[in-house]
Amino acid sequence: MKKIFVICLFFIVLSCAKNFDKSNIVEVSPPPTAKVEGKHAIFISKENFDQINQIKSENCESWALKLNFEKPIKKSIENLVYKMFKNYEIVDQKLEKEEIEGNGFVSQISFYDFKGNSKFETIRNTGMYQISLDIKIEVSNSSKNITNDISSSMNWEKNIFLNCNLQNGAVKSGQKALENLIERIYETTYASIFQIKR
Repeated sequence: MKKIFVICLFFIVLSCAKNFDKSNIVEVSPPPTAKVEGKHAIFISKENFDQINQIKSENCESWALKLNFEKPIKKSIENLVYKMFKNYEIVDQKLEKEEIEGNGFVSQISFYDFKGNSKFETIRNTGMYQISLDIKIEVSNSSKNITNDISSSMNWEKNIFLNCNLQNGAVKSGQKALENLIERIYETTYASIFQIKR
């Protein structure tokens, strides 16, 4: 009888256990794009994505929060570059102005300074989560240089007594923030290339 009780207890614990790492951020498909003419140098910094989490409440199983934007954000940029440029070359480091022109590039587009800030707190009975993604984009040629700070933010709220799970909410809002960020990267990059070619 004791053995049956232990086996039953094991299965109950197993069925109640949650896989908090089950859902996470994934790469996004690029928005509809217009192809950019000419040969372009693309630099995507290998620096780590700097994620800062400010968890001010223990509600909504906030202790289990685990998001990883490192690969999804860079892979999403690679997908955008592939769809956006007819002719491009990914370079390992930023080129000097003379190198851009000397190698026959119309422009160099650099993506760097990847950052994320998130904050979770409980106000009255509501768990409130905010996520912000930031990146710098530099578009340059032999004579001009344009640097843009791109940011995308999203919020998520849930009553702490109604099956509130921060991991799920953070993934939903983080995924949407990444989609918006890639759209803004496209719009800004396209406009900056047009400006330096004038």
